[in-house]
Amino acid sequence: MSENKEYVRGRFGNILNYKQAPTQRWEWPGDRYGATGYEVARTIDAKDLGFSVVSLDPGKRSCPYHFHHSEEEMFFVLEGRALLRQGDTENEEQIEVSAGDFISFPAGTEIAHQFSNTSDGPFVYLALSNIVPGDVCEYPDSDKILVRKTRMILRREPKLEYFDGEV
Repeated sequence: MSENKEYVRGRFGNILNYKQAPTQRWEWPGDRYGATGYEVARTIDAKDLGFSVVSLDPGKRSCPYHFHHSEEEMFFVLEGRALLRQGDTENEEQIEVSAGDFISFPAGTEIAHQFSNTSDGPFVYLALSNIVPGDVCEYPDSDKILVRKTRMILRREPKLEYFDGEV
Protein backbone atom coordinates (compact mmCIF):
# COMPACT_ATOMS: atom_id res chain seq x y z
CA MET A 1 0.00 0.00 0.00
CA SER A 2 1.15 3.51 -0.75
CA GLU A 3 2.48 5.78 1.98
CA ASN A 4 -0.47 8.10 1.21
CA LYS A 5 -3.03 5.79 2.85
CA GLU A 6 -4.97 8.61 4.49
CA TYR A 7 -6.56 9.52 1.14
CA VAL A 8 -7.29 5.99 -0.06
CA ARG A 9 -10.74 4.61 0.71
CA GLY A 10 -12.46 1.26 0.60
CA ARG A 11 -11.77 -2.09 2.17
CA PHE A 12 -9.24 -2.89 -0.54
CA GLY A 13 -7.55 0.52 -0.59
CA ASN A 14 -8.54 1.00 -4.21
CA ILE A 15 -10.58 4.22 -4.21
CA LEU A 16 -9.05 7.67 -4.45
CA ASN A 17 -10.32 11.07 -5.54
CA TYR A 18 -7.60 12.32 -7.89
CA LYS A 19 -7.64 15.77 -6.29
CA GLN A 20 -6.36 14.17 -3.06
CA ALA A 21 -3.50 12.31 -4.77
CA PRO A 22 0.05 13.54 -4.33
CA THR A 23 1.12 15.83 -7.15
CA GLN A 24 4.28 16.05 -9.17
CA ARG A 25 5.18 19.33 -10.84
CA TRP A 26 6.76 19.07 -14.31
CA GLU A 27 8.71 22.06 -15.53
CA TRP A 28 11.58 21.62 -17.90
CA PRO A 29 14.27 24.13 -18.87
CA GLY A 30 12.98 26.98 -20.97
CA ASP A 31 9.34 27.94 -21.11
CA ARG A 32 7.85 25.21 -23.34
CA TYR A 33 6.70 22.63 -20.78
CA GLY A 34 4.73 22.93 -17.55
CA ALA A 35 2.12 20.71 -15.90
CA THR A 36 0.98 19.21 -12.63
CA GLY A 37 0.40 15.46 -12.48
CA TYR A 38 -1.85 13.81 -9.90
CA GLU A 39 -0.10 10.49 -9.14
CA VAL A 40 -3.18 8.27 -8.90
CA ALA A 41 -1.74 4.90 -10.02
CA ARG A 42 1.18 5.02 -7.59
CA THR A 43 -1.04 6.06 -4.71
CA ILE A 44 -3.43 3.13 -5.11
CA ASP A 45 -0.59 0.70 -5.94
CA ALA A 46 -1.55 -0.11 -9.54
CA LYS A 47 0.79 -2.74 -11.00
CA ASP A 48 0.32 -3.08 -14.77
CA LEU A 49 -1.39 0.19 -15.64
CA GLY A 50 0.04 3.67 -15.40
CA PHE A 51 -2.49 6.46 -15.00
CA SER A 52 -2.57 9.98 -13.76
CA VAL A 53 -4.58 13.14 -14.16
CA VAL A 54 -2.56 15.93 -15.75
CA SER A 55 -3.30 19.65 -15.63
CA LEU A 56 -1.38 21.31 -18.45
CA ASP A 57 -0.62 25.00 -17.88
CA PRO A 58 -1.85 27.61 -20.39
CA GLY A 59 0.68 28.14 -23.17
CA LYS A 60 2.63 24.94 -22.35
CA ARG A 61 3.29 21.60 -24.04
CA SER A 62 2.68 18.26 -22.35
CA CYS A 63 5.95 16.49 -23.17
CA PRO A 64 8.35 16.10 -26.09
CA TYR A 65 6.73 14.79 -29.29
CA HIS A 66 7.04 10.97 -29.03
CA PHE A 67 5.67 7.50 -29.73
CA HIS A 68 6.01 4.11 -28.03
CA HIS A 69 6.89 0.73 -29.52
CA SER A 70 5.33 -1.43 -26.78
CA GLU A 71 3.14 0.76 -24.58
CA GLU A 72 -0.37 1.71 -25.58
CA GLU A 73 -1.60 5.12 -24.44
CA MET A 74 -5.08 6.56 -24.04
CA PHE A 75 -6.10 10.05 -23.01
CA PHE A 76 -9.51 11.32 -21.89
CA VAL A 77 -10.01 15.09 -21.80
CA LEU A 78 -11.71 16.19 -18.57
CA GLU A 79 -11.71 19.97 -19.05
CA GLY A 80 -10.38 22.68 -21.32
CA ARG A 81 -9.10 22.47 -24.85
CA ALA A 82 -5.73 22.03 -26.52
CA LEU A 83 -4.10 21.28 -29.84
CA LEU A 84 -3.10 17.67 -30.34
CA ARG A 85 -0.08 17.36 -32.62
CA GLN A 86 0.05 13.84 -34.05
CA GLY A 87 1.51 12.00 -36.97
CA ASP A 88 3.93 9.52 -38.42
CA THR A 89 7.15 10.26 -40.29
CA GLU A 90 5.30 11.26 -43.47
CA ASN A 91 2.12 12.96 -42.24
CA GLU A 92 1.48 15.26 -39.32
CA GLU A 93 -1.63 17.14 -38.25
CA GLN A 94 -2.89 19.37 -35.45
CA ILE A 95 -6.41 18.84 -34.17
CA GLU A 96 -8.23 20.71 -31.41
CA VAL A 97 -9.41 18.40 -28.63
CA SER A 98 -11.74 19.30 -25.76
CA ALA A 99 -13.69 17.92 -22.79
CA GLY A 100 -15.21 14.53 -23.54
CA ASP A 101 -12.69 13.48 -26.21
CA PHE A 102 -10.96 10.09 -26.02
CA ILE A 103 -7.61 9.82 -27.83
CA SER A 104 -5.90 6.48 -28.47
CA PHE A 105 -2.34 5.62 -29.49
CA PRO A 106 -1.96 1.85 -29.91
CA ALA A 107 1.54 0.46 -29.43
CA GLY A 108 3.74 0.09 -32.49
CA THR A 109 1.81 2.48 -34.75
CA GLU A 110 4.62 5.07 -34.76
CA ILE A 111 2.08 7.87 -34.38
CA ALA A 112 3.92 10.53 -32.40
CA HIS A 113 1.88 12.86 -30.22
CA GLN A 114 1.99 15.93 -27.99
CA PHE A 115 -0.57 18.30 -26.46
CA SER A 116 -0.20 22.10 -26.56
CA ASN A 117 -2.47 24.17 -24.36
CA THR A 118 -3.24 27.19 -26.51
CA SER A 119 -6.03 28.42 -24.21
CA ASP A 120 -6.01 30.79 -21.22
CA GLY A 121 -7.16 28.08 -18.78
CA PRO A 122 -5.90 24.69 -17.69
CA PHE A 123 -6.19 21.65 -19.96
CA VAL A 124 -6.94 18.64 -17.74
CA TYR A 125 -6.82 15.05 -18.95
CA LEU A 126 -6.56 11.46 -17.78
CA ALA A 127 -3.45 9.73 -19.13
CA LEU A 128 -3.55 5.92 -19.15
CA SER A 129 -1.09 3.32 -20.43
CA ASN A 130 -0.02 -0.24 -19.90
CA ILE A 131 3.38 -0.54 -18.23
CA VAL A 132 5.95 -2.36 -20.37
CA PRO A 133 9.41 -2.30 -18.75
CA GLY A 134 11.12 -3.08 -22.07
CA ASP A 135 9.35 -0.31 -23.99
CA VAL A 136 11.29 1.81 -26.46
CA CYS A 137 10.14 5.38 -27.00
CA GLU A 138 11.22 7.55 -29.95
CA TYR A 139 11.34 11.35 -30.15
CA PRO A 140 11.20 12.44 -33.83
CA ASP A 141 11.93 16.15 -33.20
CA SER A 142 15.20 15.52 -31.36
CA ASP A 143 16.13 12.19 -33.00
CA LYS A 144 16.40 10.49 -29.58
CA ILE A 145 15.47 6.99 -28.45
CA LEU A 146 14.65 6.02 -24.84
CA VAL A 147 15.17 2.41 -23.78
CA ARG A 148 12.85 2.34 -20.76
CA LYS A 149 14.29 -0.61 -18.83
CA THR A 150 17.82 0.81 -18.85
CA ARG A 151 16.66 4.48 -18.76
CA MET A 152 19.23 5.01 -21.51
CA ILE A 153 18.60 7.82 -24.00
CA LEU A 154 20.45 7.55 -27.31
CA ARG A 155 20.65 9.52 -30.55
CA ARG A 156 19.59 7.73 -33.69
CA GLU A 157 22.78 8.80 -35.51
CA PRO A 158 25.42 7.66 -36.15
CA LYS A 159 24.04 4.23 -36.95
CA LEU A 160 26.34 1.37 -36.06
CA GLU A 161 26.79 -1.95 -37.78
CA TYR A 162 25.92 -5.07 -35.78
CA PHE A 163 29.58 -6.12 -35.28
CA ASP A 164 30.93 -2.59 -34.72
CA GLY A 165 33.51 -2.69 -31.93
CA GLU A 166 33.50 -6.49 -31.66
CA VAL A 167 36.80 -8.36 -31.89
